[in-house]
Amino acid sequence: MRLTSYTNYALRTLMYAALAHPRLVRVQDVADAFGISRTHLVKCVHHLGMWGYLINQRGRNGGFRLARPASAIDLAEIVRRTEEGFSPGRCGSGEGDAEAAVRRLVDTVQRAQSAFLDVLAGYTIADIVDNREELGRVLGLDVDRAA
Repeated sequence: MRLTSYTNYALRTLMYAALAHPRLVRVQDVADAFGISRTHLVKCVHHLGMWGYLINQRGRNGGFRLARPASAIDLAEIVRRTEEGFSPGRCGSGEGDAEAAVRRLVDTVQRAQSAFLDVLAGYTIADIVDNREELGRVLGLDVDRAA
């Protein structure tokens, strides 16, 4: 399963915010830590705020922070919101062997997607940042052990 860069950036943004919690994080901080474009992250941060995952604070001293605990954000939620390909496929309205084969393919892919999302639903942002000290060191972020 291959996820889009947008999903990747959204998950990394949430990870970084969880590590920095409760401090505000700037988009540039995330861009620098992961070596990705600030421009691409701005859209992610905006949408994550609209969806209720981040609190975005505008202005000179602005930034963002998690809107809810990292343990309350499961990975499947984020993937469903950020991946357009996780909507049901469509079959034609025709009959016959070809249509039956296509329906079977679509059903199989939907079952695989469902299994993939079921696994992700068992993990939260907190789970993927439980190695706080190591991640903080790698990302150049001073993390609070108690957070």
